[in-house]
Amino acid sequence: MKHNTGTLWLVALVCFGPFAGALFLYYGPLDPGWLPQLPGQRELLEPSVPLPAEWRDADVEAEPWQLIYARMTPCEQPCVQHLVRLLQVHLALGRDRDRVRRAVWHVGALPPLEDPQLAVRLLDSAPGREIAAALGGERLGEGRVLVADPRGEVILSYPPDVEQKELLRDLERLLSGPDS
Repeated sequence: MKHNTGTLWLVALVCFGPFAGALFLYYGPLDPGWLPQLPGQRELLEPSVPLPAEWRDADVEAEPWQLIYARMTPCEQPCVQHLVRLLQVHLALGRDRDRVRRAVWHVGALPPLEDPQLAVRLLDSAPGREIAAALGGERLGEGRVLVADPRGEVILSYPPDVEQKELLRDLERLLSGPDS
């Protein structure tokens, strides 16, 4: 039986070409900045920022994920609206909502909130000032939505008006991951 050399090369190209192309793109001389990024306004914090020890649950082996609204200015009406939006995202998690805890980090007085499950932390306390400095106090001026993993590390940051769909999608991905 006689094989056509061109056919063998074509089969090899079809089988190994995509793998070779991917290796070239990943390890090659090209800048990966042209690759498409996930849509949205998220910012991956590198390095991640550890939560203050005083704000962590010492008696819990693995903490839940945390959905945090942080603001270095007094919490007024826009702040309350952002907290309501985070509550809606939390409720949309369905059965996974028990794996996520919500928190607000603020300065000054907090308006009356009828939300007993919301953890409240003061950024004008010693641990609050430390984490605000680590995250960049100017970034927290008008508020940021933050996500902390079960190890107690703040890993993601969003603007306060992030779309709820984007935040929910990211949380669902994090909760379905192998380390969750």
